[in-house]
Amino acid sequence: MTNKRVLYVAGILLSFVALALVGNVYLLSRLNDEPAIKVSSVRALENLIRHRVRSLKPSYLNRNPRFFMYRNRLLRNYKPAPYENASVIWDIVNWWPAENEIYPMYDSSMGQLLSTLSKEPITRAQNSPRGTQLKLVLKLANQQKVIFKPQWYGRDEVIDGPVYGGKDRHNAEIYAFYLAAVLNMRWTPIAVGRKLDLKEIYQKADQELKNTMLVQETSNGTEYCVYGKCHYCTEDEPVCADENNLIEGAIIYLIPGTLSRHRSPWQRTYKDGVRAAWEDDMNYCIPLKDKIDTTRLLDLIDASIFDFLIQNGDRHHYETRGGGLILIDNGKAFGNPNKDFFDVLAPLYQCCILRKTTWDRLLVFSGGTLTDLIDRMTKNDELYPIINKKHKQAVERRLLIVYSVVEYCLDTYGEKILKS
Repeated sequence: MTNKRVLYVAGILLSFVALALVGNVYLLSRLNDEPAIKVSSVRALENLIRHRVRSLKPSYLNRNPRFFMYRNRLLRNYKPAPYENASVIWDIVNWWPAENEIYPMYDSSMGQLLSTLSKEPITRAQNSPRGTQLKLVLKLANQQKVIFKPQWYGRDEVIDGPVYGGKDRHNAEIYAFYLAAVLNMRWTPIAVGRKLDLKEIYQKADQELKNTMLVQETSNGTEYCVYGKCHYCTEDEPVCADENNLIEGAIIYLIPGTLSRHRSPWQRTYKDGVRAAWEDDMNYCIPLKDKIDTTRLLDLIDASIFDFLIQNGDRHHYETRGGGLILIDNGKAFGNPNKDFFDVLAPLYQCCILRKTTWDRLLVFSGGTLTDLIDRMTKNDELYPIINKKHKQAVERRLLIVYSVVEYCLDTYGEKILKS
């Protein structure tokens, strides 16, 4: 009789446990179906994320064993290589762009292209016809046109103020290219560092460019400067060559084809004290999901991660080529290594969706390997080191923040946030 009672009580208890488990599963499924993030404000979420960074799992802090599968191939692919005929290289390279892929993942011609950009003689120079920042259009010996962005700041100079403050940083364009290659977001123009002889540029400039150059005698000889033609270009703020007539900058591959320009849904107002709707609305992404194609939205979320790592908060517009997203104009990155503008990640933390391939790729480069690898890939660049130690540490710190935001989204909505 006693045994029957025990079995009876045990059966009742097991029934309650089963009901509780079913209830919890149902409750979790309902929570995962909720469309809105539960945090009430961006500030609250930022505080939560910064707290979570301190308790990330060791897998985010240590080197991923899979890293070594990628390292050697990337180092080989992006090592400058000798070339014989630049025209042949450009014929190959100008066939590379397709959709939102500017160059293939691996191609033996990449190393030759990097050498071509670094060494080919310049035959003609002119002002860039558009833009807000000083840029030159250079024609190389084989008639290929490239963009040149000059240096405005030293590597250690800190740009205070808003995330979009200051002039373009030429080294940001170079680093952006290598970062995109490592993260397999091959949507940025190919860029290398190069020092130009500004006296030679003056001799090969068209008349319009010569009209925006200054040539003056000093106690050290003839000084050459250029202020160019752009929205913010003025004669009072030229870039001048050093005592050897040299000026450093980034040579940027000019992407062939037609680019379409689109206003970013996360555009800033660029007005003091005036905030855009997305800056305060944690549910901003909900209506966007009905207005923007999912592929495009995932592109913009990938771009936000890319921009956050380098702190490019000036993506007010974006370009597409054949429907695919292109990330040009990355020069506003690396302004202040001591500050992380969290709202650059708004597309990620407001939409809480992400390509699974992007997430998997980010996980490969944990434990400090991201900046270590890019440092090794850029060792042969004429302007190495491309960024200083503080900026490298900042990139790694921001990667941990990205990990924490994705972990937050996974905890809130489950694995369904990862899209194939």
